[in-house]
Amino acid sequence: MGALEDDRGGSCELWPDHLVGRAPDSALRLDDGSVSWRHASLRWTGRGWELQDLGSLNGTYLNGQRVEVGARVLLRVGARLRFGEETCEWHMVDADPPQAAAVALDDGTRIKPHDGLIVLPSGDEPELSIYRQADGNWIAEAADRVWELERDEIVLAGTRRFRFEPGAAVYATSASLHHLATPAAVALEFVVSRNKEQVDLTIVHNGKRTSLRPRAHSYLLLTLARLRVEDQGRAELPASSHGWIEQARLLKMLATTPAQLALDIYRARRQFSDAGVVDSAQLVERRASSRELRLGVDAISVQVA
Repeated sequence: MGALEDDRGGSCELWPDHLVGRAPDSALRLDDGSVSWRHASLRWTGRGWELQDLGSLNGTYLNGQRVEVGARVLLRVGARLRFGEETCEWHMVDADPPQAAAVALDDGTRIKPHDGLIVLPSGDEPELSIYRQADGNWIAEAADRVWELERDEIVLAGTRRFRFEPGAAVYATSASLHHLATPAAVALEFVVSRNKEQVDLTIVHNGKRTSLRPRAHSYLLLTLARLRVEDQGRAELPASSHGWIEQARLLKMLATTPAQLALDIYRARRQFSDAGVVDSAQLVERRASSRELRLGVDAISVQVA
């Protein structure tokens, strides 16, 4: 993501709309009398980062030249920035798009995705999961609700409130993903004991086999896998319809609660991420409008041993 470094060794990651000034809500807060309260902004436009002077008294400087008030100037890596009469100069060291984040309203902490998944309030207390779907929309999953998130929407997790920033929409091409172990690219092999007490699971990708340790959530994945395999045998069903099940029906099948289901899905995604599966949030797919979910892997085998 975009980033600045100053000549004193400081650094600053850029938010999608990054205020510079002395105001308390400034993303880059500068404690210098020559810097205006709301001095300048750096904003991601979709094509790059733009610098704008917001009517500062002592000016904003790009590569030694004063920026005209209100003008929007495209920045590139290596650009040198100075605000007011500060002797410190900031250098643009990264011009990549901004990342998605959940910003805590109480202290400004920014929680960024880990392998595409934002977990709130923390990984130790996974009450809410946020991730981007293949269509570019962001989904929020809680024990009692699944919905599409909007930019700047406020969500509650635990006792804390967070504002959601979607960052920039960056889509990988199929050519760039073909060699990666994504849920859509791997195969899963399930081996179930005859008494159904143990489920062994192996990830297969490009000839490499990765065995996962049995976990409580393995039976959830097995149940979703069987539903998808069953639908694959129905010639009248298109592939896009394979494996979907309403959450209420799944809860009855597993004899579990919404809270436990949400926790099991989170733990399964984390286990796959730890095993090297990229974009593991897509391991379990959601339809927010119909409260349906399915296993996001198409190549599946199930054996009883």
